[in-house]
Amino acid sequence: MRAGRLRHRLVLQSKTTTRDSYGAALVTWTTEATVWGSIEPLSGRELSVQSQQQAEASVRIVLRYYSGLDETWRISHGGKYYDIVNVINQDLRNHTLTLLCRQGISEE
Repeated sequence: MRAGRLRHRLVLQSKTTTRDSYGAALVTWTTEATVWGSIEPLSGRELSVQSQQQAEASVRIVLRYYSGLDETWRISHGGKYYDIVNVINQDLRNHTLTLLCRQGISEE
């Protein structure tokens, strides 16, 4: 992998769910690492969710291998959040990860 291709600074965040004193679920995101990667737009569309128009984009994110990264994590970059849909370990060599992600509809 050419290092020049990895020009975006990405924040890897894992999800933690806890319960408050009333038993309600509280979701918090913990920053696990800040890494270099590339973001490549694939497609986009608009959705009508609960009578509101929302945009959704599909992107491909490529980064160096990071152990433990899975579909429950998310990527943060430039104030936008990318939900990970699929993690692909290129050639199963633990060298490069390709993440298929969805940007636009996410819980903060």
